Amino acid sequence: MPVSRLPEPERRPALPPAALSVGGKFFETAGKSLWLNGVSYGPFAPNAAGEPFPAKETLTQDLEHIRSLGFNLLRIYELPTAFLLRETARLGLYLLVGIPWTDHVDFFAEAALTAEIQRNVTDTVRSLQHHDQIAGFLVGNEIEKTLTRWLDPLRVRQFLEDLIERCREAAPERLFAYATYPSTEYLMPRNADFCAANLYLESQVAMDAYLRRLQNLAGNKPLLITEFGLDVRNHGEAAQEETAVWLRDSLLRAGTGGGVWFSYTDEWFRGGRSVRDWQFGLVDAERNPRQVCQTLPNLPTRISAGKTVPKISVVVCTYNGASTLKRCLESLQTLVYPDYEVILIDDGSTDATPDIAAGLPSIRYRRQDHAGLSVARNLGAEIANGEIVAYTDDDCIAHADWLLHLHRAFEDPTCVAAGGPNIPPPPRNRIERVVAAAPGAPAHVLLNDSEAEHLPGCNLAIRKATLQSIGGFRPRFRSAGDDVDICWRLRDTGGKLRFVPGAMVWHHRRFSVGAYLRQQRGYGDAEAHLMKEHPQRFGPLGGARWSGCIYGDNPLVGDPAEGLVFHGTFGNALFQGIYAQANRWMLDWFSGLMWLALAGLALCFQAPLAALALLVSGIIAAVIRQQRLPRPPFPLGLRGKLLLWLLCLAQPLVREWARLRGMIKLSARPSFAPRLGEVFHPTPPTRWTHQGHGTTLKFWSTTGFDRNRWLDRFKAVLTAHYIPFREDDGWRRFDLELWPQWPISPSVISVTEYHGDNRHLTRIRVFFRCAKWLIVTVVGLALLAASPWTSLPLKGVLITPIVVGVLVALALKARLRTLLNESLRSK
Repeated sequence: MPVSRLPEPERRPALPPAALSVGGKFFETAGKSLWLNGVSYGPFAPNAAGEPFPAKETLTQDLEHIRSLGFNLLRIYELPTAFLLRETARLGLYLLVGIPWTDHVDFFAEAALTAEIQRNVTDTVRSLQHHDQIAGFLVGNEIEKTLTRWLDPLRVRQFLEDLIERCREAAPERLFAYATYPSTEYLMPRNADFCAANLYLESQVAMDAYLRRLQNLAGNKPLLITEFGLDVRNHGEAAQEETAVWLRDSLLRAGTGGGVWFSYTDEWFRGGRSVRDWQFGLVDAERNPRQVCQTLPNLPTRISAGKTVPKISVVVCTYNGASTLKRCLESLQTLVYPDYEVILIDDGSTDATPDIAAGLPSIRYRRQDHAGLSVARNLGAEIANGEIVAYTDDDCIAHADWLLHLHRAFEDPTCVAAGGPNIPPPPRNRIERVVAAAPGAPAHVLLNDSEAEHLPGCNLAIRKATLQSIGGFRPRFRSAGDDVDICWRLRDTGGKLRFVPGAMVWHHRRFSVGAYLRQQRGYGDAEAHLMKEHPQRFGPLGGARWSGCIYGDNPLVGDPAEGLVFHGTFGNALFQGIYAQANRWMLDWFSGLMWLALAGLALCFQAPLAALALLVSGIIAAVIRQQRLPRPPFPLGLRGKLLLWLLCLAQPLVREWARLRGMIKLSARPSFAPRLGEVFHPTPPTRWTHQGHGTTLKFWSTTGFDRNRWLDRFKAVLTAHYIPFREDDGWRRFDLELWPQWPISPSVISVTEYHGDNRHLTRIRVFFRCAKWLIVTVVGLALLAASPWTSLPLKGVLITPIVVGVLVALALKARLRTLLNESLRSK
């Protein structure tokens, strides 16, 4: 292939990249944040040596041109050759390596295939683990949406998580993720080091909205957009250039860790042939640069200040916090923002706080008699010179771009307050690891992807005028609860609270178990004060009633189970996500004081078995609560997991006891008013099903006869035989359910695999869906029949309906097989 007409790039010295790591919401190298500015490369037709890359001369020139365009990351879809590894190291380019495997077929169909995938992926990672220029590995890429639905989304996610665990054991110093896309956004491995998503949206408004959603799904991890581009063939070079500009602005303002442009060249090889009906490249297949190449080197890689730069007063309130204060203040002195000041309010400390302040003359220091956190916050706001007062705690470390991200929220005149994530820094020992993973940490509450109901006070910025207009913080909140109270009062004024994902601070959790439990006790006492001021925001049992989703202890969403994911009819929706559910779950009633009270009541009524059952259920509830916590990015070990379970058991007891004592002391009572409006999706009723025990049929086609055409034919057959059926409403894991009004109903689900050259393999699974009451009834009858106290004649009576039910199910299955054969007879 000719390689010409490219501008001759400057030869660069050998600058091998340092190993990449994760630092909160961003990537880091050598202790400094690095925004990954990437471009995809390939896949290509095999070269003369059989390698899936261009010839060496072309490859070298491509990489040098890519480097000259300002890129620092190359995403590849095939395993790197030794020559590619040398060239990227020479040019200072990181590699994001996609590990290819058969993710376009049913990889659970044969155990041998599943094991082969696990072995090959792990061996690949092990062989490449010592190359520091490898920024990370993608253990998979865009498993097709209908295939995921067929395989079971939960099982697929668990498989990906297992792949990551295996790879991490093989290469503990490398980063791992899976590249999802909007049609399977729920496939985000919980143990991934960063969130990777391929995203093609051609409107900046739509892109900004979806980036906010992805950031909330990413949680405390970096978000990397691993593919985005625009087809020049349909939109033109000017639109490509314009898109590159606004995309960079959107990615930086959204607080992402980086983005990958798809692709470098129009040369693209897939499915055994060259693809020529798309033109996404920055250069064409002959390497002629497009006009966007003139713009790319000048695009920023760091968020900048807005058109208006309000002065910000950063206020730190401390009371005997000298152990972490110095590091906090040092981080605030290195913020990248053109106009800010740092104010330290000493709430009567008796430790080395004054000495630390004296050693930092640029910090405005003010001391007061010990009066509590709220009074200290009010003093800071009173002496502040800025339009915006940004609060953080003495045990926080601010990211250098904290204010750059935070101030952008106030470009909206309706925004009265803003804040970002508070993330625990890497723990230094086992106790810190356990406490960092324990429930009860400060968490934000979101009404949607950007508007907050609550923002923690360790990362909270407020317009000074608005803060003063509502009277500031209430002095009764001496150590906690002040942020909840102020957020509720700010919202009552009609103002909006904005969550800004990129405005992160590191926030130390408590350094000992005792300090953690004292913190939870303080939170419980603060809740009693909040109840006194806002009784309508608490439920009958004393818990706060939020309208939004709590981000922190529990994941925003549960497992991708039936009824929680909207797949669209037959699984074809373009955007498929898990819809938020209420945070309360059944076993919550068996934890905390309610659990102990019920057990004590059972003992009072001389019901020891009931009391024992309640105690056991409480222990189980703590185990389940532990399992529902986000997976920590560090190992806990057996002793750590046991300690975490004990904290899951103790935390609600300590917090609720402190709240109850405060309620009695303050005469605080919750309101019995109707619950505030919620943003949760009501779960549709589901039936019990186990598709793994179903019967699977399959057929090949080279004429384009796929599942969609088969479903049309099968519906026609059912209609001709007057058999009632219902189609998937978008929430179910079946395509068609026959006799849906019956307590047991045969169902089918299908998928088509695309094997190239117009070869299609369609799989059809037949299984039963049962009403849950029927399962309970059958189990009850079976237990009674198995009881030694049941007479023989009664056993026959009990077993008879079970036998009849089995015979009916077999007859239905046989009838369904006949109907399926009829639909396939003349395909």
